[in-house]
Amino acid sequence: MDWTPMHFVFYPKHEYGCPHVGHCPHLGGASLGSLVDMADEQTDWTESLLRQIDSLRAENTAKYQKIETLTAEVEQLKRELKAERQRQFQTASSQDGEDAVADKPPEAGAKKRGAPVGHPGWFRPTPTRIDCIVLVPAPTSCPHCDAGVTARPDLPPHDHLQEDLINGMPTTTCFRHEAARCNNSKCRRWVQQPGQGEILRAKIGPEMRARGLFLRLDIGLPFRKATAAIEGLDSLSFTPAALLGFEKQAATKARPLAHDVAIKLRACEVNHADETYYRIHGKPAYAWFHGNEHLAHFYIGGTRSGKISRKILGEDYAGGLVTDCYSGYDRHATKIKQRCVQHLKRTAKDWRKVTPKNAAASLQFFDDVIAWTRRCCRWHRRWRATEGAEKDAEAAWLRSEQTRLESVTLDSKKANTLQARIRRYSKEWLTFLDHPGVPPTNNLAEQAVRFLVILRKVTFGSRTRAGARRLGAMMTVIQTAKRQGKNVIRFLVALCSLPPNQAVRAMYARP
Repeated sequence: MDWTPMHFVFYPKHEYGCPHVGHCPHLGGASLGSLVDMADEQTDWTESLLRQIDSLRAENTAKYQKIETLTAEVEQLKRELKAERQRQFQTASSQDGEDAVADKPPEAGAKKRGAPVGHPGWFRPTPTRIDCIVLVPAPTSCPHCDAGVTARPDLPPHDHLQEDLINGMPTTTCFRHEAARCNNSKCRRWVQQPGQGEILRAKIGPEMRARGLFLRLDIGLPFRKATAAIEGLDSLSFTPAALLGFEKQAATKARPLAHDVAIKLRACEVNHADETYYRIHGKPAYAWFHGNEHLAHFYIGGTRSGKISRKILGEDYAGGLVTDCYSGYDRHATKIKQRCVQHLKRTAKDWRKVTPKNAAASLQFFDDVIAWTRRCCRWHRRWRATEGAEKDAEAAWLRSEQTRLESVTLDSKKANTLQARIRRYSKEWLTFLDHPGVPPTNNLAEQAVRFLVILRKVTFGSRTRAGARRLGAMMTVIQTAKRQGKNVIRFLVALCSLPPNQAVRAMYARP
């Protein structure tokens, strides 16, 4: 912009001139000519300011254009990344172009599941060799209405072929069921009872199902790798979809057992709790663990709210609760709370590495916290079950050291944050001194959720919420059986072949 300086010209002989131009009373006695001269002197300063304004405006315009360009590039990169992610998870049929889709004839209804029209579906081949025959008598009562049953030996029996692993060898067993019918006029069903090691209307026996579930839920293999391992080791094959079906049927029986575990946890003196990140259909979710040395309960849901923990343990839970510093556990009704000192130690080690060397007070604070947590763990290992003056002296030192750590003056933001955390849970760090059954760390829960962390990295989580709930129920019964000293495969055989009430006894019975 071109600025033209303005000059004030004074004409004293003007016909309309003021007689007081030399000593204007409104200007404090100054002359009007002096005022015009002073205004002209400010022209250069005004022009320099205007040039600066023009320069800043041009600079802002350039920056605005650059922001517009970068924003467009970011949006384009987001679209490309989204397209790339969608392409990775597309099926072979959905990767075709729009022209190929347009060439297909329109479908009248929903897509038919299974094999395409004109192609035979896949069915498990019927075994051609029978290794043994087991005669199964008619049941004494109807499994549907508990009414009496009439055996019909005059009718031909029903043969059920089932493949399984018996004594380490693939075996095909023919279960020959005697015909029988319910006497209830409203029922009148043809009924059968399972033989020893038989699952009615199933082609795969409980031993092979248990091995597949063991590889899937205790080893952490995906469905395809689990079936491939069984085929290579035991010379028996079934599809990954069949293994998914086995898991669904087992989870249906495991849900009452998982609920029973949650009920028993509410009566325990001490419980550990922890949560970890999980994914359901690519969306964030959380896996919760509650348990102790004898019981384990897992729940996978889409929220990290503390109400999940209170729902599992109960709103009126009064036992000891060992957790980390997550605030979701603060609203539990129990007064016996222990925060994990190992988390303090880990945080102090990590933050000490990023603290400036000139912050001597903060570095010393981190070292003192690490030493304090180590002595807490050592006290629990050595003196929790003993009595003596040395034990009391060590406990008194731990309490006094915590008081000192809460009041020491620090010189870094990280150290102040850690000190504020210690102050916030001041009454929950040394609970183990007064309750010997409560440990100072939450390592038991950390180790329990480690399997889910590894499984999440291998399988990328669950595809559906129903699958996540099944995984939680199966993890509950498997880990509880292990804590009860049971053989996992033997327990899974009982879970697959027995009713839920008998499977509960199999989970808790002494080995």
